[in-house]
Amino acid sequence: MTGRAHQFDALVLFWGITMLVTISFTVLAQSAARFDPNVTTLLREGDRNAALDAMATSFSAAGSPVLGTVFFCFIALIGLNATLGLFDSFSRGQADMTFNFVPGAKKIGMSKLYAIFLWGLIAFGICVLLFGPADGPAAILDVLAFLSAFAMGAYCVVLLLVNNITLPKPIRPGIFSNAVIAFAAVFYLGALFYSLFAFGVVID
Repeated sequence: MTGRAHQFDALVLFWGITMLVTISFTVLAQSAARFDPNVTTLLREGDRNAALDAMATSFSAAGSPVLGTVFFCFIALIGLNATLGLFDSFSRGQADMTFNFVPGAKKIGMSKLYAIFLWGLIAFGICVLLFGPADGPAAILDVLAFLSAFAMGAYCVVLLLVNNITLPKPIRPGIFSNAVIAFAAVFYLGALFYSLFAFGVVID
């Protein structure tokens, strides 16, 4: 993949779409809270299932009953966007490392290795949803929100270490690229753990 393709993938497909979805959901949530103060109360009390229902009801009351359904579809889109991105990146990375470093893996082929890791991860996720602690859409959104931020923060830290330790000096990223990745690591992990403590998830 060329440098321009990498930049397009990072800036447009990853950062742009992710930020667009995040900002859109934030605007929707704030609009619902202004229309119905009960949404804010439910969120502060930790009743996220009821808060989602209240948000959908407020959207329906603001325009049409169809808007409530659209709201839940948008929630599903957020989960789909986060899940597909994480599953794809994990499966590609594991398939690549297995193909290049595990003896005999090349006989299986890269595409089959990718499919094995992908469907294995999907099966694991289904088991977690069916038999794990997640209960209802709000709990699933909590898990997705935590894993997305944690995975990106950890990925940035690993990327910094790999780029600046294992790569030959002539092809190591420059100061600006390292600074951007380091900022992303601090942003994701810092915001994640601040939210955990500030909003009473870890400490009541």
